[in-house]
Amino acid sequence: MSSDLPPKRTLKLDTDAGAGEVGAAVRAKQRPALIVMSGHQVGARMSVLGNVLIGRDHDVHLVLPDPGVSLRHAWIEDRGDEFVLVDLGSTNGSFVNGQRAAETPIAHGDKLRFGQTLVRFEVQDESDEAYAEIVAQLLHIDDLTGLYQRRRFDHELDLLLGRAANERRKLGLLVMDLDGVKAINDKHGHLFGAYTISESGKLIGRELQPPAIACRFGGDEYIAALPDCDLGASAAVGEAILARIAQHPFVYEGVALRPGISIGVAEFPTHGRDREALFRAADAALYTAKRAGKNRVERALI
Repeated sequence: MSSDLPPKRTLKLDTDAGAGEVGAAVRAKQRPALIVMSGHQVGARMSVLGNVLIGRDHDVHLVLPDPGVSLRHAWIEDRGDEFVLVDLGSTNGSFVNGQRAAETPIAHGDKLRFGQTLVRFEVQDESDEAYAEIVAQLLHIDDLTGLYQRRRFDHELDLLLGRAANERRKLGLLVMDLDGVKAINDKHGHLFGAYTISESGKLIGRELQPPAIACRFGGDEYIAALPDCDLGASAAVGEAILARIAQHPFVYEGVALRPGISIGVAEFPTHGRDREALFRAADAALYTAKRAGKNRVERALI
């Protein structure tokens, strides 16, 4: 039986354009990342958005504080259809899955070594990325206060000190110790003390403005680093923290609690040019505050 309808024409597809669109759609859902598997930054995760410069210098994208890593060690380049590891003439070389690499394509699961630091290259989807963020949270964030864990804080502080030294800037350090937690524990129990520590850490975090960072480094002790703050500005932040804790209604299971806080303040580079020296100066000022009656801010002596 014949038809009066004209024959339907098949639309010619631009297969190259179609493949490109599909590839772009798939790529958009992929989230390349670098996961540090060993060394000082173990557990750190960095999304690969474009090109990534890796090295020991404080101004690269992924900083690896490893003496075997050159200042500008290697470059991960996004070439559209693949990622390539490019060694930048490093002293000790770059390695992909144990093989020395000058300019080598990398794929999901490849292990990259720079100095003594092992880094895994991963291509993740949304669920992988969410899981990785949860793991990073567990590794780097104190679950009681929401502040950094000490290990992560020390790494970040070293980076901040390096930048301050390179750019001739100030940096303040606060060493803080809660007053009265032992009495709270003895009278009401350790759950009340834990509540006090948790609330105080959260209050400290709210008082700080980025790029300032803080951590809980002991039971009821905290440290904060304040980039671009001299001794006076850092002491003012300490006074604001003291006032915030004094004004906060600490109430747990209907019981009102009254903690205080003693704070020692030091300044880079006046009181120290590295993390340890700066901490000792601020810690000495903290003990001056304790001996002077507690619940106060004391500056390190110049």
